[in-house]
Amino acid sequence: MNTQQYTCLEIFARAREKGGKIKVVSAQRNSMEKEAETAYYTWLKFPVEPDTEYEIERGTCDVTLCYLSGNEKILETGVEYLEQERQSGRFLPVEEGIHYDSPIRETYHFTPWKNWMNDPNGLCWFQGYYHMFYQFNPHRQKWSNMYWGHAVSKDLVHWVHLPVALAPQDEILKNPEELVGGAFSGCAVVEGDEVIFYFTRHIGPHNDCEETLQQQWMMRSKDMIHFTEEKCIIGKRPEDASFDFRDPKVLEIGGHWYMVLASAIKGKGTILLYESKDMEHWKYLHPLLVEESSGIRCFECPDFMELDGKYLAIGAWMHHHDECGRLQMSRYYIGDFREQRLQVENSGWFDFGGNCYAMQSFEHGERRISIGWVSDFYEEHIERENGAYGSMTLPRQLHIRNNKLYMKPVEEIEILKGKEIYLGKGECLQLHRIEGNAYRAKIHFSEDTEFAILLGKDGEKEISLLNDGQGLRIETKGVRSQGICFLADVEKAASLEIYVDRRVVEVYVNDGEAVGTKLFYNSSTEGCFVLRTEKPENISKAEICLMKGIWGRKGKEM
Repeated sequence: MNTQQYTCLEIFARAREKGGKIKVVSAQRNSMEKEAETAYYTWLKFPVEPDTEYEIERGTCDVTLCYLSGNEKILETGVEYLEQERQSGRFLPVEEGIHYDSPIRETYHFTPWKNWMNDPNGLCWFQGYYHMFYQFNPHRQKWSNMYWGHAVSKDLVHWVHLPVALAPQDEILKNPEELVGGAFSGCAVVEGDEVIFYFTRHIGPHNDCEETLQQQWMMRSKDMIHFTEEKCIIGKRPEDASFDFRDPKVLEIGGHWYMVLASAIKGKGTILLYESKDMEHWKYLHPLLVEESSGIRCFECPDFMELDGKYLAIGAWMHHHDECGRLQMSRYYIGDFREQRLQVENSGWFDFGGNCYAMQSFEHGERRISIGWVSDFYEEHIERENGAYGSMTLPRQLHIRNNKLYMKPVEEIEILKGKEIYLGKGECLQLHRIEGNAYRAKIHFSEDTEFAILLGKDGEKEISLLNDGQGLRIETKGVRSQGICFLADVEKAASLEIYVDRRVVEVYVNDGEAVGTKLFYNSSTEGCFVLRTEKPENISKAEICLMKGIWGRKGKEM
């Protein structure tokens, strides 16, 4: 491999036997070597010379993630991932467009290079770039000890991967049989020429219990690559709060700094409220909001904001099943902030599709933008080599209208519009072989109309959007989520904006009155859009276009 402009080689390696080492050898036969642990993957960093040929010798070590980092334009170029060739055993760069080209990986939604991803963290705009950190397990397509991955974008659409930002605590890595945890979810606050990060450090037994310790920590950065030493700012939870005590989100209201945290009190999902004058010393006030519905272990990943003259809180209902059979839905609450509590006036489901969780938002350019994790609580994930578990929703702009939450994809998504494959009205649609299975459909109805739209088919498996006497809903067949009604809370469907991206479907109803996100794995890269209705004359306009992928040559064309 050639190091190009990079000055650091980062390798995550675990030795299969004691004394296993990673050796890095230059073309001049100068070598460096570092020992990897046997109990866990060791994060090894090697200084390298720019524009120099090197070879990696892994010996008896397994390598899960390997990339070049460390250059003056890292926010532009991103890291250079290296993958091991099967035949030669050499670690070489792989074009991102080729790496991501799989029917079970998204092509225009953000996904990690490979392996596990969950909650978005630290969303912000800073010095010309949008930053997204996320929960990350570099080693497998399963949840485990949490790192923070990191990506950056200039347009909220095209992303480049940056170096891993945070790792689990050493005591967790060294005691994998007894402990689990790491850097859990958190947020970012831009203050002048630096960004302040708040996040949870978790350490405890594999099965959560009263011995589980969750604390809130902070750190700072001036370049989003290097970070100050972490500092514990809240080491103990309130006496009546459960051991679920995490996911800080910080905001300013009327000159006061507030932090909301996820927890439960007396078996009720609760968003806790803290206050600070200096952003470092925090005082617990009381619950911002208590959800009376039963069956909620914790009010995960809370968000709180002022929006369109109202206050909006959002949280995810951990372990909860709703009346439709949906698991772990997210709920929004609209009201006024009086006496440092949210006086709720209305609430609703954040996303009716069952696969959107842990939403986080930030403000930039007079827009409130949110991104959510495309989760898989129905265990439908299909594992493939170099595949990824998890992705992110399209960035959404939030608004409150008529005391309801509305969401639309950010306008930048338009730059991904590709070839138009249908434009018409007044007829049913029969598109059975959509090349690439990455498209957008916009449908308008002159009046409320019963219809069935087939959005995906793979053998006996199907995903459909239906509208009839039972309401507007997503239904699946032949998969684990079959039999669950993913129902939209709308009286009628006047317009639809549907994004299909291989294994992810996002449905926006009535200019964002309701949004549904649903996973559907397809073994083919050919998609379908089949709209049937007894009243095709009610289709006043239908437009379907292909969507361009965001992973070009090395993903660095932003």
